Amino acid sequence: MLLQPMNTAPRRRRSTGFTLIEVMVVLVIMGIMATGLSVGLDSLRGRDIDQALKRLRLVLEATADRAVVRGRPIALELLSDGYRFSALDPDDNWRPLNDPPVFTEKALPAGMGWSGLRLEGSSDTSATRLQFGTQAPEYELRVTTPGGEARLTGRANGEVRLQMPGRTAS
Repeated sequence: MLLQPMNTAPRRRRSTGFTLIEVMVVLVIMGIMATGLSVGLDSLRGRDIDQALKRLRLVLEATADRAVVRGRPIALELLSDGYRFSALDPDDNWRPLNDPPVFTEKALPAGMGWSGLRLEGSSDTSATRLQFGTQAPEYELRVTTPGGEARLTGRANGEVRLQMPGRTAS
């Protein structure tokens, strides 16, 4: 049997690491994912505003109902970045109303803001307080959104109609 000499020289290893092509492919994939994520977040932001407007419509209707049932006025106060409620107590003092989940202070989603509140019989749109009593007031609350201006119109029967930009009233 013939023995072959053993190769004692170290074998050359293949270098480890990533090639430039592999790195570029990963970067392209990450870029596509980031674009998709930002588009998805933008659509969620728009959905947040739609949900906030629908919730505000329901809260305004509930406020009118609650003021009638309690027989005591409730006020909606428009803040620069949201809204809160106050109730008139038996001593005729306005106190913050914090009755979760409906009557808690709420912040407006980003991109949404107040553009005006017009009370019945008034052409002034600078009011910041909407007061509900034994009968609901008639009013128009305008809200700015990225898609345009939305309008919430309150009727004397407590019904509130929401007209969103580019859509019919609901």
